Amino acid sequence: MDIKTVLAGLFLALAIPLVEAATIYKTVDDNGNIVFTDSQPSDQPGETIDLRPLTAIPSVPTSKPIPAPVTVPRKKQYSRFIISQPGNNVTLRNQETITVKLAVSPRVQFGHSVRLRLNGALVAESRRQLTFELKEVDRGSHTLTAEIIDSRQQVIESTSNNIFVHRTIFTPEVSIDPPRFTPPDVRILPSR
Repeated sequence: MDIKTVLAGLFLALAIPLVEAATIYKTVDDNGNIVFTDSQPSDQPGETIDLRPLTAIPSVPTSKPIPAPVTVPRKKQYSRFIISQPGNNVTLRNQETITVKLAVSPRVQFGHSVRLRLNGALVAESRRQLTFELKEVDRGSHTLTAEIIDSRQQVIESTSNNIFVHRTIFTPEVSIDPPRFTPPDVRILPSR
């Protein structure tokens, strides 16, 4: 937005109350510029400008805002819930099976279950077990998410760790019996 537009808008905003209460005069100065003013010039004749009446537009009635639903924060049922193994941002190399261990305090309550997700996909669920085995996880970065759920399948607690799985794809052949070093023929000459 340029300065001329801002000034014109400001002028109009200030002039609208004046329009209702005063007469507007149009004059031309010595340089040929048209000047609008609310006082009749004394040194030169001014033309009275007849303005159209302002159109009043009623404001749109406002409705009462809909109150946001009140959510009562649930009491935290577990003081500690973490993925203790593998740690967050850990690199796992050439492991066929990845052991995932969870730590929860207090113990998993009656009616609750623990489930494990790998990149959002459900891979295991148990009522009391806190150790899971993941087999043949593809290489790359993955997100492990552990959740405690209630009997209605609602998530009560959740925790996540990122892991990086590396697998050796190419192993060069290694000779078990390397060739033996054979020195070149060397003759020792008698000294003179």
